[in-house]
Amino acid sequence: MRASAIVPWMEITMISLMGWLPAASESLAAAPVHADSRPHLPIPTENIAAKLQERALPELIRSLTEPKQAKRLRLVRVIGDIHDHRASPYLVQAYEESASEGIRCKLLESLGKLHDPALFGWYLKRLDDPSIGIQCFAIWALGELRITQSIEPLRQKIWSPNRYVRMTAIDALGKTGPDPNTASRLIIFLGDADVQIRFLAAKALSGTAALDAVPELMRRLHQEPSLDVQEVLAQAAGHVGGSVAAGHFIELLKNPLSRATDHWAEVGLKAVDPALVIPVIAPYLTGDDFRLKLSASNILADIELVPQRDIGAGWIQIVRQWAQIPAPYTREAAVRLLERINKMEEASKEGLLQ
Repeated sequence: MRASAIVPWMEITMISLMGWLPAASESLAAAPVHADSRPHLPIPTENIAAKLQERALPELIRSLTEPKQAKRLRLVRVIGDIHDHRASPYLVQAYEESASEGIRCKLLESLGKLHDPALFGWYLKRLDDPSIGIQCFAIWALGELRITQSIEPLRQKIWSPNRYVRMTAIDALGKTGPDPNTASRLIIFLGDADVQIRFLAAKALSGTAALDAVPELMRRLHQEPSLDVQEVLAQAAGHVGGSVAAGHFIELLKNPLSRATDHWAEVGLKAVDPALVIPVIAPYLTGDDFRLKLSASNILADIELVPQRDIGAGWIQIVRQWAQIPAPYTREAAVRLLERINKMEEASKEGLLQ
């Protein structure tokens, strides 16, 4: 395979791992798109790759990609307890025994979903593989570790001449945590001619930028021609900007420059911590301005929930009170939000939330 090529199924898989992307601005075959310290457990001497390819690999892939934790734990039938990463050495051994690029990519995908930090050094050795597909899956897996050690090798990859490598590295950096140096590099890509690069950069800034980036995110938001990228920029500003971003978006909500800015305001406010945004929209939920009341109700109903932050939060009691008032828009929005909170709490009790 040429170093610059990536086969369609790999492209589709990488797109599914990065999430939905806007239509490309250029022609594509398919638009979305330390040292090695791994555990050394006894491994059978038979050819593991052949055995996995024939029987176990399909079950491993299905088990590791199931959305529900209970179903993913079917993996124990093959190699043991998923939580202590006993799968890692078996999958690594299978990778090293296989000559098939396709199998290696699928094994990298499975390894990435184990989030095993012991594989950090092993992933680094795959970053310059001749196969673009293997490079991309290794980059994605580094991001899935969600550790600061991944930042520097991923930063180097965002300047790759290969578009797929560049896109995957930008997306992976968004999972490595807040870092001003990373955010300053990602902001550069908000001016890229490729709409998908801009989209991924805006998405990654939600995880890497901090409060000081809000003015620049708002400036880029006003300049961005793509509606899809505008929406992700508004979400990024809401995620990182707290009450500062809420203030910007409330002003846009009160004095919209266009229907687009009205939409930005709603999207951005939905992304702000509910503990900060609910007091801000409260006056509009009970006020006389119908447009603002409708917007505030939309925000309340669809406000972004984070289980670790929001389960049992004090602001929920305010929403319960709104669910009892006669004002129909506010009441219906509060009821919808409470239904979402109940589902989140039930999923948490059943161990389905990560």
